Amino acid sequence: MGARVLVQLVRADFLERVRRHSFLVTLGFTVFAAYMFLPPNHARYSTLHFAEYRGIYNSAWVGSLIAMMSATFLGLAGFYLVRNAVERDRWTGVGQILAATPLSKPLYLLGKLASNFAVLVAMVAVLAASAAVMQVLRGEDSHVQPLALVTPFVVVTLPLMAVVAALAVVFEVTPGLRGGMGNVVYFFFWMSSLSLTAAPWGRGLPDPLGGELLIDQMHTACAAAFADFPTGRQLSMGFNIKTEGVWDLRTFAWSGAIWTPAMLAERASWVAAAIALTMLAALWFDRFDAHALPGRRRGRGGRRDRRSLSAALEVETEAEAVEPIMAAAGALGIGSRGEPTAVDPGAARLRLGELALAETRIMLKGVSRWWFLVVLGLIATGLFVPLQGVKQFVAPFALIWPLLIWSPLGSRERQHRTDALLFSTPRPVARLLVAQWLAGSLLALAVTSGALVRFALTGQWTNVAALLVAAAFVPSLALALGTWSGSAKLFEVLYLILWYLGPMNRIPGLDFVGVTQPQAGVGPVVVYLPLTAGLAGLALFGRMRQLRG
Repeated sequence: MGARVLVQLVRADFLERVRRHSFLVTLGFTVFAAYMFLPPNHARYSTLHFAEYRGIYNSAWVGSLIAMMSATFLGLAGFYLVRNAVERDRWTGVGQILAATPLSKPLYLLGKLASNFAVLVAMVAVLAASAAVMQVLRGEDSHVQPLALVTPFVVVTLPLMAVVAALAVVFEVTPGLRGGMGNVVYFFFWMSSLSLTAAPWGRGLPDPLGGELLIDQMHTACAAAFADFPTGRQLSMGFNIKTEGVWDLRTFAWSGAIWTPAMLAERASWVAAAIALTMLAALWFDRFDAHALPGRRRGRGGRRDRRSLSAALEVETEAEAVEPIMAAAGALGIGSRGEPTAVDPGAARLRLGELALAETRIMLKGVSRWWFLVVLGLIATGLFVPLQGVKQFVAPFALIWPLLIWSPLGSRERQHRTDALLFSTPRPVARLLVAQWLAGSLLALAVTSGALVRFALTGQWTNVAALLVAAAFVPSLALALGTWSGSAKLFEVLYLILWYLGPMNRIPGLDFVGVTQPQAGVGPVVVYLPLTAGLAGLALFGRMRQLRG
């Protein structure tokens, strides 16, 4: 009975998720990534080479290369793709129905682990098929050997996907990691893990990616193939772009990795670890029990007084939710019973200002005083630390701190099911959307005010302009992604990646803060000002689409 229930859970969950637009979009990006992972010789960039050498694009090299790089890609993107299985059951009420059945917590979580893993396996299978097509298209060795091509995906990529699937389950059932904070924590956890495994002193540590098993054998084969191969480990992996000229790499035939029983056992241990991690998470999984809170009052015989607690929770929830919603509704001209009230056309500007203030209250509802203390610290730091530190560290960190406050923009109404109320007001597109954008922009200006004042006092006008554009760009991005996806997660992930690659890693095209711009340059203003306008247009069309839907 338990096995049959588990199979049905996995099947239903898998079919529901592979039919989503997000799955198809991620799949399309994954196939495109496979294409980019395999550049032809004499291209401007290379993805894997040892000094000036690499393997010829036969099945063994192509399968190994794409398996390693797709593990890195799907280790991040795959987590966010599958991290909503438990939360969806909680939000739709399916979880409460399952909680009334004999289904145990470990069995339920194992079902979610299996469905997460099945979704990721489907994407890996598409990648393996794409690798075969890419091998033929590159034409260096058109003879496809299925076993040599597929084995690296099975041994290297799939065990990591099991770990990612398990971490998605653990994050969803762990208090404090269920929401947007979990998205942020996992992003930095994954980036730190990649940095750790890539560092020379990180060799010998547990490697869930499994790349070292392949790279060591590739390096040995490359050194044996060329008499002039330099001593030491001359590895370059990733997107290595030449500023001038192209990569002219010498190639050799590599027959593939030799998989020893110890290697296979090491990879299988990661699958076992994923199962153990999921079973461990069952210890603190609440099984959709809304009353599983600390400090509950107990009734007779030690039983929890669920009725009184339920009433208290309902009252608290109503008080928390209705106050900011009614403030916004009042600014829009809706009466207490939901019907429109008379709005003075001459007070439109005042109404927009009131609505922007109401949106600000909604954004900051429930934010702890510690959050505001950090904001005050960022403002003070921007005023007093050395100017270069303000530009490289204070301003970028100020624009990541309100991430979880910006992320619900554009999707909050749908998530809290207030869209029918708010979208029935006069001019819901222009007034409500503009008010949300104003609230988000004012928040950006507030957290960066110390840096803005410092740049203005020292005549750093290009940096002032860059921060002003960033203050308009970030809420525009949140609104556009929120209205089209209906979720805060897309903004949280994409904005984290953009912030990490741009301001923090100083990639000029992605630096929307102006860290990399010269003193006399226009920097991100030329790029991100029109992009902000385009995103505002997307948000506008997305809101109109919501109204029609």
